[in-house]
Amino acid sequence: MGRKPALSQDLRERIVAAYERGEGSYRELAQRFGVSKPYVGKLVRQKRELGHCRCLLQNNGRKRLLDQEQQDRLRKHLQEHPDATVAQRHEELKLPGSEHATYIACRRLGWRYKKSRSERLSRIVKTSPSVG
Repeated sequence: MGRKPALSQDLRERIVAAYERGEGSYRELAQRFGVSKPYVGKLVRQKRELGHCRCLLQNNGRKRLLDQEQQDRLRKHLQEHPDATVAQRHEELKLPGSEHATYIACRRLGWRYKKSRSERLSRIVKTSPSVG
């Protein structure tokens, strides 16, 4: 089940204009325009706080935070310091966004993090009870 398409800008503006003219409560306007009561409230609040009631989903999707120069620096750092953690890379290169954004950028560059084989195994060894 996918997302419903956004309402037209014209309908959004008519809903807000009707509320501003005092033509009804949220519930009455919701019934009149065939939308939910919370949706009417959202449009009115958005108009009051942002000055418009345009769809806010225009720029949805994952954005690339790093420009080409930052990606090149990250790629070089990945090659020169293969054992560095994501947190270390994020801090050292002073990249924008969160550490998770840096992790995503590393993945996009084809880098995968694996456990180092030089670390001690984390296996519990069973010992047999001493017979005595």
